[in-house]
Amino acid sequence: MPLRRCRTSGAAKRQPAPEWPTTQDSPHAHGPGTASATASQRNWRSEVPEEPLLPSVPLTVAAVALGLAIQVRDGEYAPVALGLLTMAIVTLGVTLARAFPTPLVLFRRGGESLQARCFSARLPVLLLCGGLAIQFALLATSWPGTDLPHRGGLQLLPFRLGLALAVLLVIAGVGGTRAFAAVWFPGLLAVSLLLGFWMIHASPRPHIDVWMFQQDGARELLRGSNPYAMTFPDIYHSTLPGHAAAYGNGLVVNDRLQFGFVYPPLSLLLSTMGYVVAGDYRYATAVALVLAAAVIGYAEGGYADSAGFAGRGSKLTAALLLFTPRVFFVLARGWTEPFVLLLLAATVFIARQRMTREPAAGETVDPRVPLKKWTSRHSALLLAVALGLLVAVKQYAIIALPISFLLLPPGWRWRDWFYLAGQAVAVAAAITVPFALWNLQAFWKSVVSVQLAGPFRWDALSYQVWWGFHGHGATPPSTAFLCSLIALAAALGLCVWRAPRNPAGFSASFAFVLLLFLAFNKQAFANYYFSVIGALCCAIAAGGTEAQATLAARHHARVD
Repeated sequence: MPLRRCRTSGAAKRQPAPEWPTTQDSPHAHGPGTASATASQRNWRSEVPEEPLLPSVPLTVAAVALGLAIQVRDGEYAPVALGLLTMAIVTLGVTLARAFPTPLVLFRRGGESLQARCFSARLPVLLLCGGLAIQFALLATSWPGTDLPHRGGLQLLPFRLGLALAVLLVIAGVGGTRAFAAVWFPGLLAVSLLLGFWMIHASPRPHIDVWMFQQDGARELLRGSNPYAMTFPDIYHSTLPGHAAAYGNGLVVNDRLQFGFVYPPLSLLLSTMGYVVAGDYRYATAVALVLAAAVIGYAEGGYADSAGFAGRGSKLTAALLLFTPRVFFVLARGWTEPFVLLLLAATVFIARQRMTREPAAGETVDPRVPLKKWTSRHSALLLAVALGLLVAVKQYAIIALPISFLLLPPGWRWRDWFYLAGQAVAVAAAITVPFALWNLQAFWKSVVSVQLAGPFRWDALSYQVWWGFHGHGATPPSTAFLCSLIALAAALGLCVWRAPRNPAGFSASFAFVLLLFLAFNKQAFANYYFSVIGALCCAIAAGGTEAQATLAARHHARVD
């Protein structure tokens, strides 16, 4: 059942949230049918209600489906891509609503579960391996990115060799060879980083305004000028006859954009670091993506069984992100979603580690029952900083605030959430406000007004484009914005009502809210859906596989 906060008063209300049980408190620590076992189980369930599990299988299906959707036409509209997008929405929505049937329901015969342990421990790994096989096949048979010039010959030889090495490393990790147990995942991270660097080097000047914004904005900041008060050339010539509109009305005059840097200051600062070090900010995005994958892979949120699959779930999930089919296309185009994913992964796993403690000296622990505790104020401040940086890095990341209560521990109160959200807002403001005060009018126009005034885009992957292609024409911008807001509100309502109250639930909710907002938006491209894939991978590693292992442990404890 979902977690419910008990409303108490007086001294009882000030008591800290109870810890999760140790062996002495666990119902599994006593013989079956004994009075002490019954009493222990009753006390445990009355003090700390069980959280709903978040199955990893549907989350993996949604992540792979989205990767295939943006592979079809590089994130642009196509009927097949929209079908895959719908599949991801339905799968993720049903999972968060907790309407997804559990393995014990799917595989029940004669009152007994068939291979519950196999389903809970092996199936997620096998599904991850299947998804990786599909993604590697697509990467090997398709052109890595639209900005990579065709030069023929052995141009893609380094890329193919890197992919082959990545495949061998994944096989070594899954195969359970002890000699490769400690090195296959660091090797995979290194290969991914080198492939990203190669892709950036081989695509020196992508024809996209994002690259121009980031490069020129970093250069302007280093000169001591205000990037939000500068202007840019219109590389699409969107106001000339025969060219599609790319910006809002009145934002282009004489083939020049009448606004400055369009992203929040934290994105500018991170991009400037890459520009200073390597002359191209995209190298910073490549590093951020690999760091995000490292956080996911070393989350230790996996599971263990006797068949050699122990602890590999989170690392394979990180590999699923690193080698989603259009990952190198995203890096070459210069989109800054890797910054979002790094901060999202940090937020999720700081919250997860805060609620985990090591057993005390001499304490006997049942491995099937996790030990959880709300720990020090220092880690609470660290979580608020990570959440604030996430909110500050890109405009749509603000959706993390209303669902941030999912990061709080059992027994939380509303003042705990306001305290966390207030600290996060203060961190975001400390970074953003100085740049806004530099020129408030220019900042608001560049960061907010330009986004709201964007025109309807026929190349977006959304239901509004599908509606337009079926004889209804382009949706007016005001109507399109209203539709996306309704979808956003519906997704938030479902997540607040039903999502699991844990870091995995937070990450899955972030993915679902953003996914539904994009699916009904006037502009929705590959980079935004890439953020959803990354958020799903965070959810899988943070709680999906662990939840399946817990489910199997409970079942076997009952039947033993």
